[in-house]
Amino acid sequence: MMKKYIRRIISTVVVLALFIRLGHVLSANYDGNQSMDGFYQMEKNTADVMFYGSSHVYSGINVAGLWDDFGIAGYNLAGTMQTLWNTYYNMEETLKYQSPKIMVVDLYGILIEDEYYGSTNVIKNVSSMRFSINKIRNVWNSVPHEEFLSYLFSYPLTHDGWRNLEQGNYIEAVNNIGGEWYKGYRPSYAVTQYDTLPQLKLDSEKKIPAEKNRKYLDKMIRFAEKNQVQLVFVVVPYEGVSDEDQMLYRWAEDYAMENGVLFFNGNLYLGEMGFDAMTDYAEVSHLNHNGACKFTAYLGKWLKDNCDLQDRRCEEKWESWQKYSDCWLAWQQDQELRHYKNVESYLEQIKKREDYIVIVSFDDNYKNNTYVKPLENLLGMDPYELGSSVSVVIDNQRILYQTPDEPEYLWYMETASSDIAVSRSYGEHMKVRVNNTERNDPYDDVTILVYDKTLDLVADVVSYNRDGELIR
Repeated sequence: MMKKYIRRIISTVVVLALFIRLGHVLSANYDGNQSMDGFYQMEKNTADVMFYGSSHVYSGINVAGLWDDFGIAGYNLAGTMQTLWNTYYNMEETLKYQSPKIMVVDLYGILIEDEYYGSTNVIKNVSSMRFSINKIRNVWNSVPHEEFLSYLFSYPLTHDGWRNLEQGNYIEAVNNIGGEWYKGYRPSYAVTQYDTLPQLKLDSEKKIPAEKNRKYLDKMIRFAEKNQVQLVFVVVPYEGVSDEDQMLYRWAEDYAMENGVLFFNGNLYLGEMGFDAMTDYAEVSHLNHNGACKFTAYLGKWLKDNCDLQDRRCEEKWESWQKYSDCWLAWQQDQELRHYKNVESYLEQIKKREDYIVIVSFDDNYKNNTYVKPLENLLGMDPYELGSSVSVVIDNQRILYQTPDEPEYLWYMETASSDIAVSRSYGEHMKVRVNNTERNDPYDDVTILVYDKTLDLVADVVSYNRDGELIR
């Protein structure tokens, strides 16, 4: 009889574990899930500063910039419309794995007045948290109690997610800039131009936030005091800040002062940070990368001036932040590469990068194209001497493969997250494939695929005909 009960218990546990994992798989591409996944991948006790909050945090605080300029080992544990109660349980989760000196909470969540706030936002902020009493409490306080089990297991809310499964659903790191070194920054490169910067009243009235928000701010204060962590409240700038928003932030500033908490409202220092209404906002609610870099530079100095923080740049235990910074540099260079339209300039940029694999493909008519000649410097050979319908694979100015003058061939390379192949079957045209998707256009004279080894992804694909203008 005892064995029968034990088998039932084991079966129940296995089924629950499968449902929990399936719910996570189906929702893994959400921003908050990726942030939590990356958090669990960090080496224990290495994050000195943890940043919590909504998309304002993950799009507005460039932790790679904090590392480069100040040696601050920071991490953004943020998700879309993260509520203050979600933030609080993330703070509790943090101390299971990290021992940060400072916890920085963005107060945009103080604007939320609803006791429960949106099913999708709950999934984005709780479903990747490892199963524990802390997660149970997080979900219990985030949703109506009659919906508790659905949200705890996530699966009923994401049951259609199988239709859009991607590799990132199984390998959480692959969709994040920096891969396994991911530290939670997700910038926007959009630009929305505004006539003026927000103008806020420094002496505006104050507005008391909702009771639930006050409750969790109090819990944060007690939690930080108990665990001897310095708590900091900030407001990441955004263009759409209203007078009513400022009234709540004015209340929060007094509240912080009364409780010995540092407070910094970025919306009040836009001039000092060098903000430009024409260049620094993605849209009404978020900074773009340019604005994030300005805010981060100012915030980093402010934190160094007001908090006891070490420069970790020369310490081996913190090398993952340098690797993350290297990934960010590669990402920015890839972004710049995509803006080039001139063939010669484009080829010069490619040659500067040692971490590029470049596949140059020629169709049957390329020898009539005068813009093929500049490829000689990249290939190390006269391209007009190559055969027809040919590809050349180059890695750091070294030829890895050159397709033979035969009707059938196959070259294959596997990376951590991609399969790259150059092939031709009898009677078909040459194909360059990445993850089984054809990336060369057989109707263009020349196609160039650039693969970034640092980020383990395709950086760019361009082609051009006889006019020499790059086509994407």
